[in-house]
Order: sequence, then structure tokens, then C-alpha cells
Amino acid sequence: MFLGIDVGTGKSAAVIVGPDRKVLADASRPNNANLSAPTGRSEQDVAKLLDATWRAVCDLPADLRRQVRAVGVTGQMHGVVVVDAGGQAVAPLINWQDQRCLEKPDFLPSLKNRTGHILRTGFGCATLAWLAANRAMPKQAAYAATIHDLAVSRLTGQAVPVTDPTDAASWGFFDLDRLDWNLKAVKKAGISEGLMPKVLPCGGRAGELSAPMAQTLSLPEGVPVAVAIGDNQASLVATLSDPQVELALTLGTGGQISAVLTGEGRPAPMESFEYRPYPGRRLAAVAAPLCGGAAWAWLAETVQRWLAELNVPCPSKDEIFARMDELGAKAPDSLVIGPQFLGERHDPTLRGAIGRIDLENFSLGGVARALARGILTNMKNMLPAELLAGRKRIVGSGNALRKSALLRAMAEDVFRMPLILSEGQEEAAAGAAIQAAALVESQKES
Repeated sequence: MFLGIDVGTGKSAAVIVGPDRKVLADASRPNNANLSAPTGRSEQDVAKLLDATWRAVCDLPADLRRQVRAVGVTGQMHGVVVVDAGGQAVAPLINWQDQRCLEKPDFLPSLKNRTGHILRTGFGCATLAWLAANRAMPKQAAYAATIHDLAVSRLTGQAVPVTDPTDAASWGFFDLDRLDWNLKAVKKAGISEGLMPKVLPCGGRAGELSAPMAQTLSLPEGVPVAVAIGDNQASLVATLSDPQVELALTLGTGGQISAVLTGEGRPAPMESFEYRPYPGRRLAAVAAPLCGGAAWAWLAETVQRWLAELNVPCPSKDEIFARMDELGAKAPDSLVIGPQFLGERHDPTLRGAIGRIDLENFSLGGVARALARGILTNMKNMLPAELLAGRKRIVGSGNALRKSALLRAMAEDVFRMPLILSEGQEEAAAGAAIQAAALVESQKES
């Protein structure tokens, strides 16, 4: 048995995976960790995040926990927590949703000019540079870590956090070729080099489960704990059975389209996607529109709002979604909708648009069909065509995709390949558990 832990933004989850990669048990706990902060800032209570994590583990069946042979950990990427020399948090987690780096419009452009790296607000190194520039770095600060790097430190009883390439790259100032920090950029950003955690190989051994944590979690003492992995890559590990021919498509509130690179070369980068390290010293190209499943929800919410304004009895949102599916399946392809209602990370000024409207085609079915096609077309266009060539199927996940037959049909039509839905649950935690299993296998071989 292998334990996987996911320290998420709204909840923590834990799973136990058997030797066949199948999830045998899962549990989750809401963390209620959000802190009151000035508008645009997003901070979370570290103690509450970790408490929810340990509680989720303890909710798993005790008989399975006693059989665990290794532990893998994942969690929310990009965010950063600062700890002291003893490994204790001296500030809240500043997570991926934080917008403080946009408070001064010239901050990120200036950071790019000094370092040569394009960072976005919420990225760990951008946050650290902001803390340094605004003299807000805690005096006791000794190291910086992701929240799941900190969870690994607590599991192993080690004060000094370590990280892996998947998480380090999510912070920025990372060299994808050397798989290590670009310390020149770190220094030019005004960040103390000593804050940056040591980068271990993806899936490497971070340490062993300490006696106190083994007792707290009713797990075997001394089992290996893998270095934490980013939740995007962990989800891909769990969902892709053959990364060479599969695309991963997620549509929840947001959305992601991911392709693991299969060869040595890589297409030239575009602003619409980024390369992220992937287990096995590979790279994954990942595009994440700001308005994925939320664009689909927008149409149902608009129907509800219009009916309320007309004082007409309003069906539930689920009923509207079902009707959108039904009518959209029959409607012709006449409208065109760009779903960038919230802009995009590479162009915040973008907005949604509806085109080719005539006097008859602006029906609920026509809008639903065009919106579904627009959501999937936008995601496809965010990746280079070279990365889509040779792919044979899409592995889908996320509630929007699971619940909408029209979105699934449009995914197959737009990408010109079949879609299969992931059978798993808590994919990120499952991927972490699979990483832990791979660590045990690698130790056997060595």
C-alpha cells in the first residue's frame, strides 16, 4: 500500500493506492484556512492547512494505513511559506491566487527587466521579491517552501525543507535545462539565495517517516517519504497511462490542457502556455485558460438572471445545464464565441466576444453549442500544433467535463480524437502515491 497526500487550496485529501495503481480508499477534509487580508491578497493559515491534512490521513482505514510502504505528497503549486531555522512557519502561506505583485503596475515588468524571467503574480519567486522589495520579509526567515514541501518536512522531522523541479519551476527563476535555480536571477530580484530550498530529483527520497508522525498518523515508522511533487504533474501521473499518445484535459471551474513531451526537442515557447518539469526528466506543456468551466457556468447563470429579471419561475442550474446539452446537440454551428471573459494570464485585456449573430440564430441551443466549441477551441489554440500531432486520445477530468455531454462531444470534435474520462478520484493525491510506489521500486533496483 502507498499513501498519497494532497494539500489543496480548499481541502486536503489523502488516498491509499495498491500495487496496481488503483485507489483503494480516499478521504478529504476542508481546511477553512483562508485568512482576512487586504483586497487582492490571498493568505492561508499554515497550521489549519496541515491540521486538515493529518486529519484526512487519519480518516483512511486503519488496516490499510498499517500496510503503507511509502508516502508521497503533493499540493497547490506557486504559493510560498517562509519558515525559520527550526522549520516553523513565521508567516502565512501566500498562495497562487495572491495579487499583491500587481499593486504597483511596474513591479513585474521591472522584475523581468532585471532577471530576464517572466513571472506572474502568485508565483513564489515574485512573492519573495515583493517581500524583499517592500521590507516585509520576516526577520526570522531562514528558508522558503511550498506548503507541501513543508508537509514533507513535518513528516520526516527535518527542519530544512527540500523541493523538486516541478514545484521549483512553478515559482520561476528556474533553469529547465539544468533543473536547478537560476541563482543569478534570484540575486538580481533581491532575494536572499539562502532562502531557496535544495532541489532534489523528481520522485527522489526526502527522508523517512519520523517516529512522532508515524504515531500520530498510525503509519509504519521509517517508511520512505518522497520529495513533494506539484499537483498538476501529480494529476497527470495518475490519469495518463501512456503520456506519449495522450492529452490531459481538465474542465472544472478553470481548465487545463497538458501534453507530455515525447522527444528531445521542444517547440518554441508561446505566451499562452508554459513548460513544466515532469517525472522521468521530461517536460509537460501546460496551458491554463482563466475561464474554462466557469465560462460554461456563465451561460446557465445568465439564463437564471434573465428569468429572474422577467419575474418568470426559474429552473435549477442543473436543469438549465441539461437543457443546454439537449438543445446544443441539435443546434447548427452558426455562432462563434470567444470565452475569454476574464482575460488570459498572457493577456489580461482580452474579453469574451460573440460573432455571426443574425435575427434567428441567437437561441439557447445555438449559444450553448458555440460556447462549448469556443471553450475547447481556445484551449486547443493555446498549445503549439506540433505538440498535438501524433496524439491518439484525450483523457478528461473535472466536473464540467464529466457532467456535460455537449462539452465532451465538442472536445472530440475540436481535437479530432476520442475522449475517455478518468476513472480515478483525488487524482493529485493518487499521483503522489504512485510516485511513492516508484520510489520503492527504484530503491529495489539500486
